[in-house]
Amino acid sequence: MRTPFTMDSAGFLTLLDALERRFNNVTAASSLSFAGIDGDLYPVVQPARAGEEDCADRGESADFAQSAGAEDSAQPEPAAPCPGARCDSELRSPASTPLSCDFHGRTGAFHDEVLDPQLVELASSAFGSTCWASLMCVASLGLDAALVECARQFLTHTSIIVRQKGLAVWLYDLINDATMAMLLGQTSPRMPVTIRPMSQVQISRWLHGSGVKRFGSQQQRAADRAEYGNQAHRLAAYCMLRWGAPTASSAQIATMLLTNPGIGMCMLREDPNVRAQGACTDTRYRRVVEYLRSLHAQADLDYARALKIGDVPWLSPDGHAAVTIAADRRYLYDANRLVHAYRALWDRATADPAQLLMAVEETRTLPEEPLWENPVYLRDLADSLMGSVLAEDLTMGFQQRDRERFDRGVRTLEHMGDQVRAMNVLMLPIMAIDECEPDWNAVAARGYKARTTQWRAFCDRCDDLATVVLAQLQGQGEGLHVRAAASLLKQSLPEYCELALPLFEQEIERLAGREQGAAEASAGVRGHEREGGAVHVDMAA
Repeated sequence: MRTPFTMDSAGFLTLLDALERRFNNVTAASSLSFAGIDGDLYPVVQPARAGEEDCADRGESADFAQSAGAEDSAQPEPAAPCPGARCDSELRSPASTPLSCDFHGRTGAFHDEVLDPQLVELASSAFGSTCWASLMCVASLGLDAALVECARQFLTHTSIIVRQKGLAVWLYDLINDATMAMLLGQTSPRMPVTIRPMSQVQISRWLHGSGVKRFGSQQQRAADRAEYGNQAHRLAAYCMLRWGAPTASSAQIATMLLTNPGIGMCMLREDPNVRAQGACTDTRYRRVVEYLRSLHAQADLDYARALKIGDVPWLSPDGHAAVTIAADRRYLYDANRLVHAYRALWDRATADPAQLLMAVEETRTLPEEPLWENPVYLRDLADSLMGSVLAEDLTMGFQQRDRERFDRGVRTLEHMGDQVRAMNVLMLPIMAIDECEPDWNAVAARGYKARTTQWRAFCDRCDDLATVVLAQLQGQGEGLHVRAAASLLKQSLPEYCELALPLFEQEIERLAGREQGAAEASAGVRGHEREGGAVHVDMAA
């Protein structure tokens, strides 16, 4: 069965046109002098956090251009990017981009100029937290005319493709380009220079040099190609959540793009315009999608039986909001059963989940194992509870029978369960991001390899949390899980909080009303007692 969907190309183009106009206005006023630079001579100063000294006084500066990609160095460059730094209000500022800098809500000076906040917001709203949003912001600083032209050509090409063929075609083309780069082992000329942090000199070498070595070492090029694929799928997932419809289809496709990219790419082919471009017509992947749906249905029935016999974790209604308590109990039940299932299968031979899905796709051979012994379901469940990257210790530790790695994954899942038990699923992304987000000013003082590792790991964590939100918050209002996941892919914690807080405000009002009613009832009882009258209980009330 196909997964029908549509994408609001007109809405995307409206935003893209506004971004293009703002980019042209900003770059028109930028200095495009890059001649004579043989080092990081003109750093962008990263503003200090609230209550701290100015970064310039401590020698900690941020060069937005370095959020493009480069080699590690023994002595860190003085102009270091400071991505994702926390904003003055305890929460990360909207549209911050770890692969570049914290572009929004905080100002950075380059030649005494300020990065345009409107441009930052438009770029992050159009492309999420990806290297394409970074490209717009870095290019707007006027480091190099060639960099500005790269960004302008990208905007123009995107606008033409989306206008003529639709948003899905443009996304499919980006993913296909990244996939071919991986398969061929060759760096795509379309991969943005902002794929990783680098110095201004390294940006110049990338743009003006020749040969493959201008893209970095062989190891760096391989890592960049993998990251290019990750970011292409991240961008497609973000756009699907932001401009896709209906909600159920958008959420399903976005989840697949984040957890099973190959299937997610195939699902994009359901768009008629994509098929019209000559995309592969093989639809066997639908068997995999349908099989996973059937596993989810089995799991729901299993949970319903567990609820009936009371075999689920109990949570106090006084300690958990009514709007999330059902999701909290399901999360804790699934997490507990998942660990027990893996441990029960530890000494038994089990098949590779990928091979089982391949058999489903190619020959319709369905695994015969019961639900909680099925490696496919266990892997899918782990992804929904932790996200695909964070779940690797648990799933790969089990698959390789690596006890140390498996136990590390169990501890991570148990920690997330403790957070859900202490608060709720809705608060899980807020607590997780607060725990995992590094001190970006400290990261900026390190070498490029360390910076790249930190930033990419943080991006993966935000992707994982978006996956968890898509899976666990489906029942929290029409489209809430989709909007919340999009805000996490954009790495905008304030936007996520704006979606979550109204639910708690409603809960507070409900509890306040209940307490007021109880107080009034108690006062009425005391009044009757004082008057010596009989107390009657209105059961309907």
